[in-house]
Amino acid sequence: MTIIVLYILLGIIAFIVILLHFSVRATVKASRQGVDIKVKWLFFTFYPRKPKKPKKAKKKKGELDAPAEQAAQQPDLSENALEEFIKEAEEAQQDTEVEKKTEETEDEVVEEETVSTEAETVKTKKKKEKKEKHKAEHDTVSEETTEKKGKLAQLKDKYKAIKPYIPMGWKYFKKILKKIRFTNITADVTVGKEDAYEAALWYGKVQGIIFGSVGWLSCIFTVKLKRIDVHCKFNEKITDGEIFLKVKVRPSTMIHIAFCLGINFLHIFLKQRRQRKRRIKEIRKKREMARKQQQMINNTQKG
Repeated sequence: MTIIVLYILLGIIAFIVILLHFSVRATVKASRQGVDIKVKWLFFTFYPRKPKKPKKAKKKKGELDAPAEQAAQQPDLSENALEEFIKEAEEAQQDTEVEKKTEETEDEVVEEETVSTEAETVKTKKKKEKKEKHKAEHDTVSEETTEKKGKLAQLKDKYKAIKPYIPMGWKYFKKILKKIRFTNITADVTVGKEDAYEAALWYGKVQGIIFGSVGWLSCIFTVKLKRIDVHCKFNEKITDGEIFLKVKVRPSTMIHIAFCLGINFLHIFLKQRRQRKRRIKEIRKKREMARKQQQMINNTQKG
């Protein structure tokens, strides 16, 4: 049985991993009319959501139809109805007696539980007192060190604590951006002005903006071009066109990067924690040495 359960679990994990390898797709279409965005994963559409259908008005629990209300208002005085009423009254009395007995037994159980919980609370209080003493010693050591330092020194210490995380975070942030893929980029733009010289200048500027933005995107993300066309019309003032692109992201890669980032951050955190403990131990040793020296001086003075 255990082997079968393991195989089932492995099959479920493999199925989830396969599903996570399918990328989330977002299609963007921009024109003068507006921007259309669609986000899909497999057969599910996350955006835009379908409008919900209006719900029908439901009848309340207390409300009844007109003939049913009339029938409910008229009392039934037959023999069968009276017998049923008497049976219901007897059952209600029996239920009340049973409830009283259960309440008495519950009170006894509660008393026994309170005795056991009191013994447990005494143990927990002792543990809490030990933890509080340890924290108080740690806080006194940290307060002494912070009082000696100024605000600038405190800020420098905070920056030193955060500094090891910055290069690691920047490295993985760039990896995340590179895993976002812009594919099937198609652009069809028409530009024109009444003057031929101005139209040619405007045509060059638009080309520079489009290809410059694509180059900037390729430095940050992974970009695959399909077709970019810029048309120029003379003796006509016009700026029109359409841009279409797809954005793809694999959830599995994002989870992998986040997992690696978390492990590296945890390694840095544990390293810093060890260093703090060493510093605290050194400060405590110095304090103990100072106390011993004072005791020796006091003893010599008394002698």
